[in-house]
Amino acid sequence: MAYNRETFKDKVEEHIGGALLEFYKATLAKKIGQTEWVQHWMTEVKNLLDRNLVTVLRHEIRGFKDRKKALNEVILALKAKDAGYRRSAERVLIMGYKLRKLTAELSDVDMAAFWARVDSAVDVGLAE
Repeated sequence: MAYNRETFKDKVEEHIGGALLEFYKATLAKKIGQTEWVQHWMTEVKNLLDRNLVTVLRHEIRGFKDRKKALNEVILALKAKDAGYRRSAERVLIMGYKLRKLTAELSDVDMAAFWARVDSAVDVGLAE
């Protein structure tokens, strides 16, 4: 069944948002020297972007034509929520590793690396 615009945007947000959280957990864990789950989290990022997101971008749509415009709306909304995703990743690591506080933090460079990764998956998904 074809996706309408809202379903398309929901699916895109689900996969990119999930990948963002996993990427932030992996990146922050590396920075604080807790590498036990890093490979797992990065595998999740790869699956969410390279398989799931690409599948959504290639899926049949109805009622709208501009996938790129809808995608960009989701990306802008997720970028606006970046601080919340960072806090969530921090909380997961603090609770999971029973830490009092973190010795490192996520940066805008980390954010840029994630969005460059998204751009690569989008290029594949929207290729003619």
